[in-house]
Amino acid sequence: MENFCQHIEKLLAQHDYVVVPNLGGFVVQMQSAKLLSDHITPPLSTIGFNPLMHHADGLLAIEISRSEKISYRLAMEYIDKQVESLKSTVHSNGNEQFGNLGIFYRNEPGELFFTPAEEVNFLPQNLGLNSLYISQRNKLISNEKPKITITLPSTRIFKYASVAMLVFGLFCITPRMSDMRKSDNADMISSAFYSTSQHAAPLTTAKKTESPSIAIIPEELPNFHVIVASLQDKTTADELCEELTENNYPSAHVLAPSKIYKVAIQSFSERDKAIEFMEKLRKTNKRFETAWVYCNK
Repeated sequence: MENFCQHIEKLLAQHDYVVVPNLGGFVVQMQSAKLLSDHITPPLSTIGFNPLMHHADGLLAIEISRSEKISYRLAMEYIDKQVESLKSTVHSNGNEQFGNLGIFYRNEPGELFFTPAEEVNFLPQNLGLNSLYISQRNKLISNEKPKITITLPSTRIFKYASVAMLVFGLFCITPRMSDMRKSDNADMISSAFYSTSQHAAPLTTAKKTESPSIAIIPEELPNFHVIVASLQDKTTADELCEELTENNYPSAHVLAPSKIYKVAIQSFSERDKAIEFMEKLRKTNKRFETAWVYCNK
């Protein structure tokens, strides 16, 4: 079970969520900073659990297949065994520690619940963030009144101050001839430039030839895609497409990435045809029993 939890923790450090088939989804949630009485907690990322996320995107199975060097089908069987073992242990013991993520427990009606761990140190966004403790300030009360001493300046300082005021007044009264010259020269330059540019002839005259416009009607592109895998990097997605093409699925392709690379085995312009193809694919091939339809409208 510990090795199984490590695979989930590794994916949560790279993605926002991880879906475990027949169990639920683990989601990374952001918790704001809190100001308490004696300390301030930093903004941290916590792990939440949603039992309604049953739809598997294949990310966990691909990670286990790559790390354990087993096939995709064996990885799916490994996940099913670990989930059954977890549910059996919780049913018999009442609770079970699930790695560094938290604790699963069973309530009185028999439902499965999850309590996340308070500290999630394996997430990279939480590294180096510690609580800031505030020490209380002690105020010393003294009955003694402070002594105020006033020292008057000497008469020599008054003399220097009066001379400085006189010199400053002379500078203020003197006209600024240098600024006037600069402004006159600036006016002459701007007027000369305006007259020169007004009478100057253009150097070259480019002839514009207008080409007749042709209306191009775009072809209708398929918007409904049957997805069989969602991968982290493009190299793995391309390898899976090559494998599908060799196995009589020539229309397999990789969609434009958003956060992960989605591998579509077939694309359709109509939603009903895409769903019909997905249901047939699930029934005929157990490898694609988790296939789903994605719309990029």
